Amino acid sequence: MFLLIASACVFFFGTTVLLIAIPVALYISSVRGAAPIAILGLASEKLLIHHFQSTPDAVGQSIHLGSLIYLTAPILFAAIILNRELGWRSIAILLSSAVVAVLALDLAGARWINFSIFTSPTFRTLFMLLPLSVVVLTLRNHYATMPTHRRSIWLTIGFAVGAGGASLLPTTPVSSIAFDESHGHWETVKGSFGPNDFGRGANYTYTALYAYAAKLVGSAYPFESESDNLPGANGIFVLKMPSKPLSDHFSNRLEAWVRSGGRLLVVADHTDLYDSSQNLNAFLYPRFGIRIGTNAVFDARGMPTIPTTDKTTSAIGYVNANGQPWAWQTGASLNALPIAAVELASFGMSFSEPGDYSRPNRFGPFLPRTSLRFGTHTSVMGLGVGTGSIFVVLDSTPWSNFSIFLRDYKVLFSSILDAMTKPAALKTWGWSAPVLGVMFIASALFRHSILLTISGIALGLSIGCAARIGAASFVPQIDGRDFQLRVVTGASAKLEFLKQLVAPGERNFVRILSAMGKYGLEPSSSASGSEVPILNAAKNWLLIQPDPDQLPKAEDVLLHLSRGANISVLFSPEQAGNTAVRAWLTELGLVAQRSIALSLAEDARTGGLLNRRGPALLRDVRTLTLASQTAKLKDRDGDQLIQSYTARPTTLPRTSGLLNIGFSSDQFSDDAIGEIWEGIYPSAIGKLREQQLAAALLGFEIPLPMPIDLKRPPREAAVGGLGQYLLLVDGKSTLAGIFRHTDLKLTENTDTAPIDNPINYLEDLRARSASFIASSCPHSAKITQCTKRFLSPDMLEWMVSWASSDDGKPIAIELLHERRFSGVGSTLNVIFTN
Repeated sequence: MFLLIASACVFFFGTTVLLIAIPVALYISSVRGAAPIAILGLASEKLLIHHFQSTPDAVGQSIHLGSLIYLTAPILFAAIILNRELGWRSIAILLSSAVVAVLALDLAGARWINFSIFTSPTFRTLFMLLPLSVVVLTLRNHYATMPTHRRSIWLTIGFAVGAGGASLLPTTPVSSIAFDESHGHWETVKGSFGPNDFGRGANYTYTALYAYAAKLVGSAYPFESESDNLPGANGIFVLKMPSKPLSDHFSNRLEAWVRSGGRLLVVADHTDLYDSSQNLNAFLYPRFGIRIGTNAVFDARGMPTIPTTDKTTSAIGYVNANGQPWAWQTGASLNALPIAAVELASFGMSFSEPGDYSRPNRFGPFLPRTSLRFGTHTSVMGLGVGTGSIFVVLDSTPWSNFSIFLRDYKVLFSSILDAMTKPAALKTWGWSAPVLGVMFIASALFRHSILLTISGIALGLSIGCAARIGAASFVPQIDGRDFQLRVVTGASAKLEFLKQLVAPGERNFVRILSAMGKYGLEPSSSASGSEVPILNAAKNWLLIQPDPDQLPKAEDVLLHLSRGANISVLFSPEQAGNTAVRAWLTELGLVAQRSIALSLAEDARTGGLLNRRGPALLRDVRTLTLASQTAKLKDRDGDQLIQSYTARPTTLPRTSGLLNIGFSSDQFSDDAIGEIWEGIYPSAIGKLREQQLAAALLGFEIPLPMPIDLKRPPREAAVGGLGQYLLLVDGKSTLAGIFRHTDLKLTENTDTAPIDNPINYLEDLRARSASFIASSCPHSAKITQCTKRFLSPDMLEWMVSWASSDDGKPIAIELLHERRFSGVGSTLNVIFTN
């Protein structure tokens, strides 16, 4: 009965409900005396287990000491809870069996127990049940039933008093946020993030977060010098990944400010990158007892963690309790926590691996092994200090420009800000939890009504305060404040930031969604396949490869448009054959038809540039939509990728919203337009796709289908000079020499395929690049950087720069093809010179 009740509760409500399920099961099983003790014990374990991270590393252990403590904690708590029921002899057998099992596990870890076995939930469950099974053999002689349940009343009274007291604790509003810029500019808030900003330098900043923070609380500003004034009583100070150390004078100022009521948000990251962890630890550890590890956290596969945080965990203070898989990137763990520190979010079951300082990013090999600490590592920590508070976030990546479009990441930030308005509840929770742990042990040993009453008060304060903070998980997102564009993706649409997680044939849409933030659209996307859109919850919607059950009803779409709101749907090309999708189009009065056209594509053969045979001639077969004569929709604009409609009747100026539809999601995927990590020079198609989708979403005229700054020039009739050539592949010389003639001798029929005649190919490039310069890149300096791009006949995109003589004639031309411009997979430099 005990196992049946507990298992059913876990299945339907999540593991946190065990706080109630196990005591209820004990009560029904007639072990009533242990039921109130079980409540205290399970709550203590949930609220205090994160302190296992303070376990120091021990040299020579095959299994990390912290991992063993985390694994055996349930056995210890079970022994304390049932000590009176089982008797001391059985408890001694239980604990002795646990010690023997731990020693055997440590010995086996050196040879037979590998990380895959150690991390297996089945193995870990069996390991915990093993000592209990030994005790079962002694229960006939030593089990003592204690049917009394009167003491539960005293626990209930104490809990009510504590919870009532927690509900009366005051809140302190927040009206401003200062972002530290005085200790380095990693994740700066001062950068630009607009339509012409690309690459890591634009994507890896907090400019979008900065604007979002101002919307949430009222104002945000950069803190640019240690001599600046710290925020006022209603302010938050964000100390983010300092690459420069804090001075002693400023550290003391900041400590005094926190203790007198200031609220400090610390953002850390993995492996002491740019010395940020050691700079933070120099401030945090001697003053508050917090030490951030110089490590990285990953799951049992060696990949970023994706835990699922049950909604019920909001009752114990988790601020990201949405019941959905929650994708962290790569953060650090804590190596020391003060006794009053509380856990507000976790990375889930994970390893913590020390950094490798011999590598530029200081990552280790991401190799799971039992010698590393394994458990639920904290990702967000809170600590009440004086009348102020400190919150530490151990992963900086979720709030970068390239990732903040994910709704979970925005909600995390707003939830933390909400929690920071409750410093009194945070501090009370932090201190009542260890008191609860002490009172749990005392109550388990002596079972006295006074002890149970005091324990109930500690429990009520802990859970009451934690639940007040955990309620931040359910702060609703508001259209216009938290987002301008609501994004829903089907199960087949990937939203991965690491390209390694996207298999061939899958489509990833991180680049295009993050780019919409550059156009003021402030997208907010749910996890793939997790949301069915409710149109009146937002004005602007974007659906990417939606599953049929995610499509709104046709009448709801028309009503949405009549309100002046917009909806855009990017289907995949394959979805044109889906009967449910076709039926949906028919209900809207739209007709699907084939569009067949010739297209040129670059040679996709592997082996680099010199292994290619030239462009391929293909048929581009797409599905377009048209409004039928009886439809309530009217054609407005469109091209091969997106068709735009308004709702009838037509008015001027337009009052209807826009319906944008296209079976072209493949053309907006990362593989088509480039990834977020590309360099500062984007491909022409990547820039164009961003402009096209933004224009459709904003209701602007869709740009021309061919980039206006991409030119395909003819051959120059004759090229004087520039007789030497050099081809570099990824910086290494691959082909060099002198042309046999200085004047062009090629004809249009000459074979210029690189695999057959690389010299002819280079001579053709020289002629066309000279023509490009003459027509599209006028002389502007000793070395002219061309703003337009050169498209060669083999469909490769080249950036062009050229050096001139005193009379303005070319004396050297350099062509650059960045590896992300196409499928070549290499960076190419071609130089023609005298």
